[in-house]
Amino acid sequence: MPAHKSIRGPLWLTLVAALVAAIVMLFFVFVQRGEATQVANEHSYEPKIISGTAVPNGKYSFVAALLNTANGRAPFQQRFCGGSLIDQDSVLTAAHCVTGPSGIPVLPRPLRITVGRTVLNSDQGQKSWVSRIFVHPRYNGDTLTYDAAVLKLSSPVSGIAPIKLPSSKQNYLEKSGRKATVAGWGSTTARRACLPTFASPAYQDRMRQAQVPIVSDARAEQVFQDICRFSDLKSIYKPSLMVAAGGTGKDTCQGDSGGPLFVARPPGKYTQIGITSFGLGCGPEGVPSVYTEVNNPSIRSFITRVASE
Repeated sequence: MPAHKSIRGPLWLTLVAALVAAIVMLFFVFVQRGEATQVANEHSYEPKIISGTAVPNGKYSFVAALLNTANGRAPFQQRFCGGSLIDQDSVLTAAHCVTGPSGIPVLPRPLRITVGRTVLNSDQGQKSWVSRIFVHPRYNGDTLTYDAAVLKLSSPVSGIAPIKLPSSKQNYLEKSGRKATVAGWGSTTARRACLPTFASPAYQDRMRQAQVPIVSDARAEQVFQDICRFSDLKSIYKPSLMVAAGGTGKDTCQGDSGGPLFVARPPGKYTQIGITSFGLGCGPEGVPSVYTEVNNPSIRSFITRVASE
């Protein structure tokens, strides 16, 4: 994948970060909200919560932090992507967070997750090792289509309500203009689209959140149609597989990949409509970020099937 297709992203990325950094500085950041497993395809995916607010302790307990225990001793050092608890022993995340260059899942060890934790370097919530990784069989690391994966946990979570998944008939949850929420521990450093940046990411110990408006498929297709003159990214937005949200200065960024895009319904409960996948920069005005559409029939059936194993 050409270096200029720099997207915010995955897990083994940290192993070649020093080399990739020199290249990425020369090109725009095609944000893919994670940073621990992938650089394989020369995508430097990076999502975060831009212009967000701190989350109170205990709110959004279903939001998971994906940790690579080989990256340090403290959870703040280990975090690389986000996820969401969808049943007592399954976490939904982005495929690009847990795959290598060829799209093959990384080994579960030394991956761990935390749920019910608002502050990473704390004893809040529950931890579990990842025992198995399921990646959507049609995932494409170059186009980021079918960017979904399910992590099975070695021990079930108790006392934390999983987030609900939408049915195939709930497309109205993605209506243009509707406010959705993103949350995670990603960088809060804004990055412009299509322009080089030398700003370093600033990661957060406390979870942050932001509300972002859903953008129509027609508008998203228009935005991502040759948005950067020097890019060969043509028609990368796929309406049937993706949801666009943002473009108002609030956004996900590096480290937020795999986390949920969700709506409140009914009050006090939440439904996940998207998985943080990619974007151009972090928080640029007029440029929404892209999320894997959870209720796409192929994606939703994959999630529910492997989660039940």
